[in-house]
Parts: sequence; structure tokens; C-alpha cells
Amino acid sequence: MSDRIQNAVSSGDNLIPQTRLNLVFGGQSGYIPKIGRKGLDGSNFGEWISNQGYVKKNVIPIVLSYPKFIDHLQEPVEWRAVFKSLIETHALSIDGLTSGLTVETDEHAVGGGGEFQQEITDVKRERSNITTVFKEKAGKPIQMFFDFYIRYGIMDPDTKVPLITNYFEQPGLESVGGMYSPADYTATILFIEPDITHKTVVDAWLSTNLFPHSNGDRTGKRNVSEAGEGLEISIEWGGITTNNSAVLQMAQEILESMNITNIPDIQVELPNTKVNSSLAAIDAGFDASR
Repeated sequence: MSDRIQNAVSSGDNLIPQTRLNLVFGGQSGYIPKIGRKGLDGSNFGEWISNQGYVKKNVIPIVLSYPKFIDHLQEPVEWRAVFKSLIETHALSIDGLTSGLTVETDEHAVGGGGEFQQEITDVKRERSNITTVFKEKAGKPIQMFFDFYIRYGIMDPDTKVPLITNYFEQPGLESVGGMYSPADYTATILFIEPDITHKTVVDAWLSTNLFPHSNGDRTGKRNVSEAGEGLEISIEWGGITTNNSAVLQMAQEILESMNITNIPDIQVELPNTKVNSSLAAIDAGFDASR
């Protein structure tokens, strides 16, 4: 009695694209727990398998578009790679993704006993407030990137214009179609929560019009009696986030196209594969002649 009962897993459809457990099976809060079930063919199945609990997985951020002001830099390919790597592989944490729905109602009394009848007036989706946290690297490249992003892509605090406009072709804004728009300073990022196999999408959020609200905590001090300290940079992002069946379907297509199937214990690239030749020539150490 170990095989999963037939139809216990619901495949994705046009309304709910995710693969998920079928709630027809697995309920354990009835008269008695249903550990097993006898199928139509007389075989026994483990219905307890359908009681498997949900465990939240880390989201996978995928940069779909970058701030187009980068195209006007002298090394745009490198800057695009920096932005993509920063978001996808350097963030220690990503928080604030949400898509909870709230049903708003009006109500009126039913009789005099204290009961009320409620009528639907609206439904709202909770707003996502995305925050990323980075551990700063030597030379402060992360903070300097966001400082550059804001001053060149969004607005310089002194001139009150994005400094990238100094690199635009003359006359005017012909190089950006006549208008500096949100596409020039914002990004679009898809956040995918995969299942344990990283092959199926559990949830997904599509965030566009994303831009940083700050360059993090940039301070300095001197105190010779205290130890030095590292720096974690917390960046809050402005943006528009949506979560629906179209997003989930797109996320599944992108997840399937990704190459994340390497096996770490046999396919990892090692920094060293043999003893350095300068060390191997030294008659000392564990294998030295006696």
C-alpha cells in the first residue's frame, strides 16, 4: 500500500496552470484518518501520500528586461550582465512578494437577533513591496552600482536630471524616441517559486516598472576601540506586480527552458584539480622523502 491513487494529482489546465494535489483525496480530518484506499480495480493505494504538506521554496528571480539607459553606456553588454547577475545570483534575500486577496463587503441587519447579511462590494489584491538584501563585496561594488543607477538612470540630486542624458545624441531626445520614459530606468523581473524538483511552478509573480528607492545605508565613521564591520544593503523597489494564470503559465515555460539540472557532487567545477607545480617541486610536506 504505497502507490499514489490514480487521479491524486491534478495537472495544469487553462484556469489553474500549476500541477497540484487533487483535494478529492488525502483529507485526514474526517471520521477516521484515511491512510489507505481501495481502488476500483481492487488494489490498495496509500491515500496518506495525498496528505503531503506544502513547504515554501526560495523563489528564482529571472530578469526579463533591464533599464534601457544602460544601452547608452560605453560598455552596455557588461552593465547588462552586472544587473542580471546582481538580481539573480547576488541577493541574499528577496521579500515582499504577495498576492493575497481581500473581499470587501457591505452589510445589513437580518432581524433583531444580531445577525447580518453581507454583500460583496469589491475585491483587492494585496500590494507587493519588494525588498532585496545584499552582502556588500570588497570595494563596495553593489552600493556603487545602485548609486550609479539612481544618479545616471533616475535623477542626480544636484542637477535634478538623469545624468545619462549627457550621453544622448543631439539634438534633444531622438536616441530614446523623443521621450525619456519608465522603460529607460525600470526593469521587469519574474519571480518563480518552484517545487522540490525545480521542474514545476508552484507560484509566480511578475513585477514590472521596478526601480530602486535608495542605494542602501551609505555611511562612514571612526572608532579605534571597535572592530570593523561588514555591510548588508537593503534595497526597497517600486513597481507593479501581478499574479494570475497567465503569469503562472509563462513561468512554467521559462522554468522548463532553464538549465538547472546539474548534479553538484559530480558536475561541479573545482577551483583546483592538481597540486600547484611550484609546490610539487618542493621536497617537503606529507609526501616528502625521508
